[in-house]
Amino acid sequence: MSPSGKPPRTVDIVRRGLLTRPWRSAVEAVRPPWSPQESQFTQACARCGRCVEACPGGILQRGDGGYPVADFRHGECTFCYACAGACPEGLFLPHDGRAWDIVATVTAGCLALQAVECRRCQESCADGAIIFRPVAGGLWQPQLNRAACSGCGGCVAGCPVSAIKMEHSHGRSLAGM
Repeated sequence: MSPSGKPPRTVDIVRRGLLTRPWRSAVEAVRPPWSPQESQFTQACARCGRCVEACPGGILQRGDGGYPVADFRHGECTFCYACAGACPEGLFLPHDGRAWDIVATVTAGCLALQAVECRRCQESCADGAIIFRPVAGGLWQPQLNRAACSGCGGCVAGCPVSAIKMEHSHGRSLAGM
């Protein structure tokens, strides 16, 4: 009892979280490179965290439910395959072909699209997938070569205003970018 004679007020944290936490959107998490399809991944992944610990770039983080996700705000993927080598479940696909089907996309928040000189994404892109082209008025704006983009995420980490997002090459948005 409180000094006023009333029972102490308690907060049901589970219910409170339901009301205050943002609802999940229809965006997918970015799993580590060479991961199988989402349903296979979540069924087979033991959530041990070894792939997260093995990632030298620190982009793999524990996401919802303890499953690993790539968070490019921490850096870029070097496609070293250390995550796959650390996996005790043998979950990862062979180290050949593209690591995943994600590519960068420049959103409306881009400084260059707002007539502010910035080319950090181009400077961060080792693949040369982002170039700047002149447009009317003497401004230069980013242009993405989706075929050249490896999906490493270097441009995401380099963008000072978080205007670069990753999406599946067939257009579905991804979480954590």
